[in-house]
Amino acid sequence: MVGDAQQNASVMGAFILPVATALRLRGEDPLQVMADIGLDPARVANPEWRLPEADMQRLLQRGVALTGDEAFGLFAALQLQPQVLRSLGLAWLASDTVYDGLRRMIRFSQLLTTGSDLRLEEDEELVRLYSHHALGLGDMIPCAVDFGLAVIVRMCRLTMGEYLAPVSVQMVRPPPTDSQRWEYQFAAPVSFGESENCLSWSRSDIEEPLVTGDPGLARVNDEHSQAYLDSFFNHSTSRDVVGRIIERLPDGPPSQRQIADALHLSNRTLQRKLKEEGTSFMDLLQDTRLQLARKYLRSPGRSVVETAYLLGFSEPSTFSRAFKRWTGQAPAQYREQSHH
Repeated sequence: MVGDAQQNASVMGAFILPVATALRLRGEDPLQVMADIGLDPARVANPEWRLPEADMQRLLQRGVALTGDEAFGLFAALQLQPQVLRSLGLAWLASDTVYDGLRRMIRFSQLLTTGSDLRLEEDEELVRLYSHHALGLGDMIPCAVDFGLAVIVRMCRLTMGEYLAPVSVQMVRPPPTDSQRWEYQFAAPVSFGESENCLSWSRSDIEEPLVTGDPGLARVNDEHSQAYLDSFFNHSTSRDVVGRIIERLPDGPPSQRQIADALHLSNRTLQRKLKEEGTSFMDLLQDTRLQLARKYLRSPGRSVVETAYLLGFSEPSTFSRAFKRWTGQAPAQYREQSHH
C-alpha cells in the first residue's frame, strides 16, 4: 500500500510526454500503457495538471517491464524537450550560465515535483546538487531515480552542449546489471548504493557564460513560474473544479455531479466548499467558458465554429447567443477586433 504522503506528492503532468515518446520509440503504444494503469493522457493539455508521484513511478516501472530495459528511465529522460518544463524550461534556456539554470531549478523545484528535496552545495572547485526523497515518502524505485537525475543532466546539456558532463554521479539505487549504460549516458563515473543522489560539476564548466543568455526573457518566465507556485500552494476547490471543467468541455458541459465524482466528493460537499469560497458551480462553468472563448477567438487559427465545439456547445448558433449575452458582442465581431 502506498501511504497518504506519497499519494499527495505530485509531479508536473507534462513529464508523461518524454516517457510516452520513449515507449513509442520502443514499439509500445503509450496511450494503451497509460490506460492500463489508469492515466488519462488528455489531461496533459491542461498546463496546471499535476500527476501523483506514485502514478509517475508506476508508468516508468511499466516501461521497464514492457521493454525489458533496466535503463528505460535514462532513455525516457533523453526524450525530454525544454518546453515540457513550461516556463521553467524556457527560463533555464535563457539563463546566463548552467549554474544559474541549476539555481533556478532549486528555486522552483516544487513546480517539477513535491516528492524530492533538492539542494546545492559548493566549494572553490565543485558544485554539487543533492536530491533525496522527501520524508515520509519511502524509497523511490530505481528507474524513477534514473529519470530524475538524467533529466537534470539533459537540461544542462541542452543549454551548453553534449560536452558538458558531471565530474561524478552518486545514486542511491542498487547497482544495475550493466552499469556501463549509466556511465555512458552521464559521461561520468557512477557509484551506486549511496546514501544520497548527487551530481557534481566542475565550477569552471558550469559558470561558463552562455551565448543564449537572455536576462529579460529569463525574468519573465521566472515570474510565470512564481505565479504558478503561488497558486499551487494557495490550493482551492474552485481551481480543481475549473481544471476538471476544462478537461470535459469538448464532450459537452459537465454537470456538477460529474465534477464532484471526479474530485471524489459528494455533490453536497462540493456545493458547500464552493459556497465557502464565494462562488458556485454554474458561475465557474460560465466563467471558464467565457475565458476560454476569448482565448480561442483571439487565436488566428481558430474559427468560431471550432471554438463553439471546443466549449461543448452542440451548435455554433447556441454559442453565438451565449457569447453575445456574456459580452454584448457576437463572436465574429470580437474575433475581428482582437486581430486588429
